[in-house]
Amino acid sequence: MYRKFSGHDRRRFQRLDLNVIVIYRVDAPPLVRIQVGDKEIEATMLNLSEGGIALLTKYNLPPWTVLSIKFTLSRIDKEGKVLFIGPLSIRGEIRSNIPFSKDEFRLGICFTDVAHRDKGDISTFVKASGIL
Repeated sequence: MYRKFSGHDRRRFQRLDLNVIVIYRVDAPPLVRIQVGDKEIEATMLNLSEGGIALLTKYNLPPWTVLSIKFTLSRIDKEGKVLFIGPLSIRGEIRSNIPFSKDEFRLGICFTDVAHRDKGDISTFVKASGIL
């Protein structure tokens, strides 16, 4: 049985489209970590919410892979000053992997371990961007 799309986003958190460089490292499972190597990998954040992010990467990582992710956010306030938020260090689990182009993959990641301060900073950032 198919459900008709009602026009409402069923996501728990609203997403903010971004184009931000992030650094991640594979934490688990060990087999994936061995295949990728114990190194920091650069990726592009496509969107952000209080509950997760989407990344664009050159690595084809399977769902349930656990990542440690680091990034810094910036925005311009009403007075024209650039405000930096972070660096943020978050742990997340890949929930989806969709081929994006010949050599890139779009990873949907759910946050699993976020410091209280970092969660507040993300929430403030998203709200200040006029999304919520």
